[in-house]
Amino acid sequence: MKKRKIFVTAAALLMVGVSIVGLSSCNNQDVITVDDNLPIDDPTSEIKINFWECLGQSNEGNLGKIVSSFNTKYDGKYEVVLSKVAGDYDSLHSAVKTKLAAGEVPALCMGYPDSFSEYMTNSVDNSSILRLDNFINDKTYGYSTDEINDFIPEYYNEGKGYQFDGAWSMPMYKSTEVMYYNENYFSGDNPQSQAKLASDTQYINLRKKVTDSKQNASATDLAALKTYTNSKGGYVYSVPVTWEETKTVGLKMQADRKAAGISDEFYSIGYDSDANMFISQFAQRGISYTVNDENSKTDPDKHFTFVNSEAKAFASEVKKMNDDKILITKGTLGGSKYTNEYFTSGKSAMSIGSTGGSTYNVSSNFKVSLAAVPYSGTSAKYIMQGPSICFFNNDDSYIHKGAWLFYKELADVDNNTALALENSYDPIRRSCYETESYKKWIGNAGKGLKYDIPNITSTLKEFYITSPSFVGSSTARTEVGKILQNMTRSGYTVDKAFEIAYNTCTAAV
Repeated sequence: MKKRKIFVTAAALLMVGVSIVGLSSCNNQDVITVDDNLPIDDPTSEIKINFWECLGQSNEGNLGKIVSSFNTKYDGKYEVVLSKVAGDYDSLHSAVKTKLAAGEVPALCMGYPDSFSEYMTNSVDNSSILRLDNFINDKTYGYSTDEINDFIPEYYNEGKGYQFDGAWSMPMYKSTEVMYYNENYFSGDNPQSQAKLASDTQYINLRKKVTDSKQNASATDLAALKTYTNSKGGYVYSVPVTWEETKTVGLKMQADRKAAGISDEFYSIGYDSDANMFISQFAQRGISYTVNDENSKTDPDKHFTFVNSEAKAFASEVKKMNDDKILITKGTLGGSKYTNEYFTSGKSAMSIGSTGGSTYNVSSNFKVSLAAVPYSGTSAKYIMQGPSICFFNNDDSYIHKGAWLFYKELADVDNNTALALENSYDPIRRSCYETESYKKWIGNAGKGLKYDIPNITSTLKEFYITSPSFVGSSTARTEVGKILQNMTRSGYTVDKAFEIAYNTCTAAV
């Protein structure tokens, strides 16, 4: 990776708030600002383009192919080097901040806007990452108007939602949350039905068909089991669409288990991300969370608007759901476990998580199916996920050009289609959805979750939401995500839990 040639350490400069942008001179330029321009020519010797990422080896297949193809295409000029610096996005963010303080700077990095906003700081002149408008609009290497319009608007515009004007990131691939549910359980293959119909030969035979088939159980066999179980007074359930239905179904599952004498540990639904649950429900219920307006730019404490009666009422609501064994979250588990572990082991009937984590919600013991995340009221809103790419100021326009050229390969229609589908994400350009490879992929619906996911996410795009990105927005997400944990595991009152979250956020800015 690039190390800036400066006489005092970057860490010291960052501590005192001095800009480290443009302190070294490269390519005959005295100062390279956040608004660098791409050079027309190429370097006379090959330069390395360090790409920091956090993907597991199983998710790097097509990314590795894109890198290899790019390096062959630009042999002798640019060489992209993949560097896995962490195992997840939060750890990646922490690692980047540590490395920046030590003077290490990549060419580009994957991550989320909340992280990127911190690399930008509160002063545009101190930003460690580049504003991309000059690259996007470059007459030779940029994008035409038609090409820009080919990007999914929600994905492209996310890169313009920061504390400073302009575009500061580009989408890599995107996803959202979905609900995974145990279709066997909903169809009558559950402990309470097994207890009630233990001597019913037809039930036993119908259940055996779906249990023997496991994750490949057919819709016909599941429907037959559900119809028969229901006719015999067994226990079957409808997949919830709304949050209220989720509570109703969850309470019924618990009551039915109790009536049948089933006492083992079970939660009706698991939600892997406490932060996503709070932020999504706030948006659906019209509850204020954070803002990034002129008042908050003057007084950063005003960014954080989540301390209000409506937000506290929701926190109390989900606390009761946890008490009633309806809901379990990563936070209520203490933060060290994921709720998908409960789901795949049969300790919950539903699990809400990212499409990018679909492999963690597959069970060899039952049929896993998909549904949209239950929402509150009449406002279907789903949090948009999936990484974007930011470009760091290396004080070297050739590195910037190589990074930009690589991004264009990453965003190429065919490349991005393969890259996204491989990881259960959505491609970022409209044209991707018209490719034969995409059509063939979704044509395999019913043959596995990786094929089912694009069929459901394609119906959700118009309902995606994002939150404002600013210095401190990452802290807000983290702290709101700890509220339920503090109420359930630490025993704090709702007022105290919100006070802790707010104070931590304001201290961060």
